[in-house]
Amino acid sequence: MIYSFLGVSIVADMFMGGIERVTSVQKCTMVPGSKNRYRTSPIWNETVANLTLMALGSSAPEIMLSLNDIVKRTFVQGKLGASTIVGSAAFNLFVIIAVCINAIPAGESREIKETGVYAITAVFSIFAYLWLFFIVAINGPDAVDVVEGTLTFLYFPILVAMSYYADVGVLTMDNIKGFILPKSRGVDDSRELTWLEQFKVDNFREEDLDEEEKARRRAEAEKREAARIAKFGKSAVGEEKEDKKTRQRGGRCSWLRKCCCCCFRRSRKSKDESIRMSPISSGSFELGVPSEQINTYLSNPDLPLIDDEGEPLENDHGILTFADYSMVIDCDDQEQEVTIIVVRKNGSEGKVTVNYRMEQLSAVPGFDYEDDEGELQFRDGVTTAELVLTILPKRVGERNDRFQVVLEDPTGGADFNPDFDGGEDCQRLTVLLRNTLKEKSALVTFVDKFANLDELRQGTELWKEQIWEMIYVGGSKESQEEAGFVEWVNHLIWLPWTSIFAVLTPPPAYLGGWVCFVVSLGHIAWLTIIVGDLAELFGCVVGIDDNITAISFVALGTSVPDLFASMTAAKQDEYADASIVNVTGSNSVNVFLGIGLPWMMAAFYHRITSGTTFEVTAGDLGFSVIVFTTGALITLAVIQIRRWKYGGELGGPADIKAYSSALLIVLWLTYLGLSTWKFSSKDASLGEQMIALGLAAPAVMAVMGIFASIRVALKISKDYIGEEGFWGILITTLLIGLRIGFLLMFQMEG
Repeated sequence: MIYSFLGVSIVADMFMGGIERVTSVQKCTMVPGSKNRYRTSPIWNETVANLTLMALGSSAPEIMLSLNDIVKRTFVQGKLGASTIVGSAAFNLFVIIAVCINAIPAGESREIKETGVYAITAVFSIFAYLWLFFIVAINGPDAVDVVEGTLTFLYFPILVAMSYYADVGVLTMDNIKGFILPKSRGVDDSRELTWLEQFKVDNFREEDLDEEEKARRRAEAEKREAARIAKFGKSAVGEEKEDKKTRQRGGRCSWLRKCCCCCFRRSRKSKDESIRMSPISSGSFELGVPSEQINTYLSNPDLPLIDDEGEPLENDHGILTFADYSMVIDCDDQEQEVTIIVVRKNGSEGKVTVNYRMEQLSAVPGFDYEDDEGELQFRDGVTTAELVLTILPKRVGERNDRFQVVLEDPTGGADFNPDFDGGEDCQRLTVLLRNTLKEKSALVTFVDKFANLDELRQGTELWKEQIWEMIYVGGSKESQEEAGFVEWVNHLIWLPWTSIFAVLTPPPAYLGGWVCFVVSLGHIAWLTIIVGDLAELFGCVVGIDDNITAISFVALGTSVPDLFASMTAAKQDEYADASIVNVTGSNSVNVFLGIGLPWMMAAFYHRITSGTTFEVTAGDLGFSVIVFTTGALITLAVIQIRRWKYGGELGGPADIKAYSSALLIVLWLTYLGLSTWKFSSKDASLGEQMIALGLAAPAVMAVMGIFASIRVALKISKDYIGEEGFWGILITTLLIGLRIGFLLMFQMEG
């Protein structure tokens, strides 16, 4: 059974690779009224992707195991499915969060960024298990009807919808309060000028300025005017000036002209909006071809970047941007190099650096262009820098493609142009590769339009590399020559699984990752069938109830890969969302999909075939759910207290990290102990169950007291006998205590 978990971990990694490829796809849309400006945004909302595909990827083994457990028994309740879901949720919430808290370096902390999404997923993660207890123990005990099963499944899209609206800022506390309570009048926070400031404004005369100040002001005004003309166009600036003069003259003509201007602008706007904001066509770029005129607003370092009011953006170290909004490159059967100019505007003080990289859209690196990344440097006073693109030859009939050059992570105090694609976070230059080979191949063009031929070629190359990496120890011939005995043993242990999946699982390059997604999901399905049968066989041989096997061994085996992935995300990410929000969201999805889907199917099956309900034994599952929910409430309280007092849910002072992690581990062990006792004592009365729950609280506090005592003693001993001496004395004391205990036990038996 343990060996089968190795196979599950391998194919789960491949499954996540396909999901990451699917969710990383970007759409590039044209700004209405523009011929060369684009806006890039992900097709998948990050929150929706985390709660659907990502949650499915991390929880696929548990969900498929639960589904298989119901279907193979002809829609009769099994012992593995629901218990594995609850056991996996306990491991995720207690153990994974405990490890992530302790994984942050001492003194650092990570807080949750999307608190609204976290609040919704946290509430649903508690509600999901309370709902389970309600439908199996209170509302029609030991039975699940069609309505209950369907509602359990439908809570999944409700969770996704609410989380999405919280992520985009619709479902917020302010909006909820504004909907429930009457809107209060806004408060004007604008500060009135003092009498001295007002006097200076009222009595200002340009004649009082010296000639040098007058010249400086005229030069700044000329630059602003040139920037406004370059950005908005000469006609638009002229119309605005004329409107201003007319408003100053006042009267009936002013009102009439204002009306006519509004009508004219509305007509022009309607014409501009007739150009639909749709993704760039893969086969033609006529709308995306910029004019031959140079964009002086972006390319001229002397023209400042201005805001919508026409005022220059302030940054003495500079604002970085590309020299144009997009770029069209005519490609033929020859390789070529193209220079991209990056401009530093509105300031040039100090040394500034910025990282650049390429990002794939429809163009494929290695087939359409050479992938590259690096760093650009601007020394003090330098306003331009260049990077060189290598464009590879096109083939006859190949479609037009696009990719992006991305600037990110500026240093030295520089910022990004907020009006450019990517905004203040990054700068995205869309590069359009136009195939100029006149000869046409109808078949090639048709196939390339629906299935990117370069992606198919790339996928084939990656598949070959995947198989060769499976054959060699360490993934290459060079690594195999240097491999030792341990590496060879490890390679041979994994080889049966890696050989199967390397040959039968295509890489994510095919069709945007969907082929890898579907094939990997199929592998997980047949693997979980094997895991389920082996788990039942293991319990039968060892004499352990299947429920105990499910909440311990099976849940542990299917969740360990998530443990390492979450720990890595906690260390690398700036925020704690990938560690905590993914856990609360995944636990909710586990119930709504892993239990809701099979129970809904079973309820419909029994309703259609026999007119009855789906029978579910409430006793054991209900007790396990109560224990888990109690521990979950304590865990969420600990997380919130850590945010209030220590500035983050993860990390913090060393002592706080240790005590928080230890408490969550003890809660997990308590859950395992109480659930195992209940599954073993099926005839336990309600009073005995209440006593067991009551004794759990002082037991947890006693264990935490022992842990605190050991930690304090260890800190004191470092000053006198050292850490090694402390552990030596502790182990010796434990051994002496065990010997005395065995001696007393034998004397009592004698």
